[in-house]
Amino acid sequence: MLSVRITEDNPALATLQRSWATAIYSDEDGIGPMGSLHEAGDALVALALIEEDGPIVLGSGVMIGPGLAVAATHVLEEFTARNADPVLLTFVPDGARAWLPRERSTVTGPSAFGADRRIVSDISLLGCTLNSEAHVHHPLTLAPLRVALPLVGERLWAFGYRHGALQDAEALITPLVTSGVVTKAYPHGRGERMPSACIEVSMDTKGGMSGGPVVNANGELVGIVSSSIDGGPSYVTLIWEALRLKVSNRLSSPAWGDIDLFAARALGLVKLKGRVRRSKRGDIRMALSEPEAELMAVSVDPAPMVSSRSTRRLLADAQLEEFEERWLPEIETAAADTALAHLEKLALPSVHCFLAASAVPAACLAPIRAFAVEDLEGSEDPDLLSVWEDEDGTVAIAVAFDLLSVVWTVQVPAADYLAVAGDYDAHFINTSVDGPTASMELVQRCHFEAELTLDQEAAQFMQASITFSGVIRPKRRAPPS
Repeated sequence: MLSVRITEDNPALATLQRSWATAIYSDEDGIGPMGSLHEAGDALVALALIEEDGPIVLGSGVMIGPGLAVAATHVLEEFTARNADPVLLTFVPDGARAWLPRERSTVTGPSAFGADRRIVSDISLLGCTLNSEAHVHHPLTLAPLRVALPLVGERLWAFGYRHGALQDAEALITPLVTSGVVTKAYPHGRGERMPSACIEVSMDTKGGMSGGPVVNANGELVGIVSSSIDGGPSYVTLIWEALRLKVSNRLSSPAWGDIDLFAARALGLVKLKGRVRRSKRGDIRMALSEPEAELMAVSVDPAPMVSSRSTRRLLADAQLEEFEERWLPEIETAAADTALAHLEKLALPSVHCFLAASAVPAACLAPIRAFAVEDLEGSEDPDLLSVWEDEDGTVAIAVAFDLLSVVWTVQVPAADYLAVAGDYDAHFINTSVDGPTASMELVQRCHFEAELTLDQEAAQFMQASITFSGVIRPKRRAPPS
C-alpha cells in the first residue's frame, strides 16, 4: 500500500535528477496488467478526484518535463463538471509523488454548428507544481516525445490506469499496458469530436486509460489515448497540437515566464525528437519522411494537397546538406538584398508600423515626411524552410533570416521635432536640425521570410520576394532574484 501527503509547493522540483529511460514491452496484441505501479516509470500519471471517502482515478496522463504534463482534455472536463481539480499522482518503488496542475492550455477553434459552440483539441498541456515529498533518491522519469505520423502497420503501446473503485477508503489503482498496430491515419482529425491529428490503432483500452501515453518501439511518446470501442480499436490523438501550447514555467530557474515545448527543449527540460521547428513568428513546421508523406497524401482530402509544386520534389536531408554547402552564402546575400529592397519600397504607413514596434509614440510618427533605410551588418541565422527542385533544375527556396542592424533615417519638420524633442530623443539617435527639417536615426533588428527562385546552371536568382517581415524586440530581462 502506498500513501502520499499533499504539501505546499516543493522547490526540490527544480533540482530533481531527470531520466528519460523507457520500458521495453513484448510485441503482443492485447491488454494486461503491468507488474507494478512504477513499471513504466513515474512518467505515467493517474488523474485522481479527491472525495471524502478517498481518491478515485478518472483518467491518465504523462509527465514530459519537470512540472509539465500532457493529459486528455475530455478527462480534465470531467473534473470541471464536478467543480473539482485533479491531483496528479506518479509512483516510484517506495512511494508516490503528487502534483497539482496550476495552469492548462488547449487548442480551440470555431465550430461549424454555431457561434455558441467551440471545437476543442483532446490534448492539453498542464503546468504543475510538486506537492509532496520529492523522493530525491529516485530520478524524475519523463517521457521523450517524437513528432511523427505513425505508419499503418507500425506497432504502438499504450499505458494507463483503469477506473478504480474504493475499498476500505483506499483507491484500487490498476496499471495496464496494451499493444496493437496502426490501421488508419487521420492527419486532419475525425470531425469536430476529434479535431486534432489522430490515428486508429487495433488495441483495446479501458476506461481510465484516456490521456495515457502511447509510445513507439523506442518508448517515445507519439500521442495519448483519446477514445476506444470495447475490444478495440482505440483512437490516439498525436502530440502535434501540444507544440502550439504554452503554460507558465513552474521552476524558479533556469527560466521564467511562459514556456512551450521548443523552449523547454532548449532548456533541457524535455526531449523532443523529430524534424520539427518553430519559426520566429510562431509557425510550426514539420518535415515528414517519404513514407509519412505518402500516408498523409492518401489520408486527407486531396483538395488541400493540390499544389503548383506538383512537378517539383522536396530535397531529402543528404541533398539539402549538399545544397546548403554550395549555395547558402549566395542565398544569404540575395535574401538580404531582397529584404532591403522591400523596405525601401514601403509606404509611410508601413514604415510607421515598423517604428511603432520600437515603442515610438504615434505623435512622433505622424510628422514623418520622408525616410531612408540601410542595412549595416547583413543577415544572420539563415534558415532554409523548404527547398524544391523542378524538373528543369531550377530551385524554389523558402528562407527565414534576420537583418542585424536596419537603420531608419527619418525626416520631420523641425518645428514638430522641437515641440516634443524629448519624446523623439528617447527613441532616436544622431538627430540633426538643418533649417526647416530635422533628421534622426533608429536601429532595429528585423526578421524576414523570403521566397527565391534559383537557376543553378546560370548561377543566378530569377525571382525574389519577401513573404513576411517584422521587428525583433529586445528580450525581457528576468526579474532580479
